[in-house]
Amino acid sequence: MRKVWKEIDKYVYFITVILIIVIVVTVAIWPDVFAGWISAIYNVVIKKFGWLYVFMNLCCFALFFYIIFGRYGNIKLGSDEEKPRFSTFSWAAMIFASGAGSSVIILGFAEPVYYLTNTPFHIEPMSEEAFEYAHMYGQFHWGLSAWAFYVPAIVALCYMLYKRESRDIKFSNALVPLLGSRFPGSPLGKLIDIIVAFGIVASITTSLGLAVPVMSKLISSATGIPESIYMNIFVFAVWFFIFGWSVFRGLDKGIRQLTNVNMALIFGFLAIFMLCTPTGEIFGMEINSLGLYISQLPRIMCYTDPFGDKAFLNEWTIFYWAWWLTFVPIMGMFIAKVSRGRTLKQVITGQMIWGTLGCCTFLGILGGYSLYLQKNGIVDLVSILQSEGNEGVVLAILDTLPFSKPIIIFVIILCFVFLATTIDSTALVLGTATSDKLDPDQDPHLYNRFSWAIMIFALSIALSMTGGLSLIQKFAIVLGFPMIFVVILISMSALKAMREDEAGRHPK
Repeated sequence: MRKVWKEIDKYVYFITVILIIVIVVTVAIWPDVFAGWISAIYNVVIKKFGWLYVFMNLCCFALFFYIIFGRYGNIKLGSDEEKPRFSTFSWAAMIFASGAGSSVIILGFAEPVYYLTNTPFHIEPMSEEAFEYAHMYGQFHWGLSAWAFYVPAIVALCYMLYKRESRDIKFSNALVPLLGSRFPGSPLGKLIDIIVAFGIVASITTSLGLAVPVMSKLISSATGIPESIYMNIFVFAVWFFIFGWSVFRGLDKGIRQLTNVNMALIFGFLAIFMLCTPTGEIFGMEINSLGLYISQLPRIMCYTDPFGDKAFLNEWTIFYWAWWLTFVPIMGMFIAKVSRGRTLKQVITGQMIWGTLGCCTFLGILGGYSLYLQKNGIVDLVSILQSEGNEGVVLAILDTLPFSKPIIIFVIILCFVFLATTIDSTALVLGTATSDKLDPDQDPHLYNRFSWAIMIFALSIALSMTGGLSLIQKFAIVLGFPMIFVVILISMSALKAMREDEAGRHPK
């Protein structure tokens, strides 16, 4: 215990933990009061600053192109002769598994169905055009634009870690070039780290909130055991068990091995799914969606619906951009830890390409089958979505496949392993974010990481059992809002550091 006490950043750790406990207690005792607070803040953020999420996405894309085509892209993370710590496959797999989670499976099935009635650009619901946009738009929300949000944090943290040789991989420390060496220990520096820790908690809480009802529904279908609060708790417990095993194994033998198992399950699932579904129809949809995406990209990236009701924009694009923003600390820190030996250009380009390919494969194939079932009148997924939610849609789709019971069991195992990988990465990053001067090559103490897992599960249980998907979405948008300003600051800090170092190497 002395070691963990000495290692943690006491201000950041305890203030964040206390705030989470206060939220959990408030949700448990006064759920309506908490939901009212979140809704009130959400309404202010959406009405006044919804456009800022869209603008922030454009800025992240601009930084990406500035780095890869500019003079900083070839900066090596480590010494010039240093080789990458992980193979390209293991590196890409860890990044995809950490950044996607089981939500890409659940929403891969369900998300296009939402878009048939809540359409972008005020397209007529259930029209042929609505079907086309429904297949494409989910891939926009999970594709290049989404993964661009990680670029500022990756650039800033990687540069501070490998070129400035910082011994503390925290966001406050990444702001030293901009705000001075005393900033990390200042009250504002601590506030930045608390905001980051809260953002991390919000990201994984949203993922768990989306996944638990679906998992309970699938387990109930496979076993015949009725759904209940005890089933939900059992689902949380299984994830906690897998997470605990991985924590004790560490980064190389834990997260990497869990990721390898995860990728094997993913390839197996996709192969089985493609054999059981009309692949010709799905590939035709994907080619059409690719053309639609390319032709409409400027419009969809800048879409703010200024003269409409903004229903689609608020419920989906802004929700997703806020959710991806809460994942920025996780992915920035995690990618920095596993990317030694690569150049900045390789890291930011690789994570965007591999992350996009992985996510769009699920959205294209699973979503394509969902739309095929709806369009051909095989299953009325729109009605099921309205009456039973995501879980009803996923189960109805899987029930259409031959050997549906074994496939459902396979999907249950895949989702458990998939999200456990994300939880493990999250706890690793939370432990790092709340440690004081932790060596970048050292993992946070086990007690630290376990305590965050407990906090995450407690908050997820409270939110998922109180307000459902709507409250979880609003919670993610509210907690993602401060991350906009953190991302702006670390972008400015990274560029300032690179310019200063270049001027020092090449004085006039």
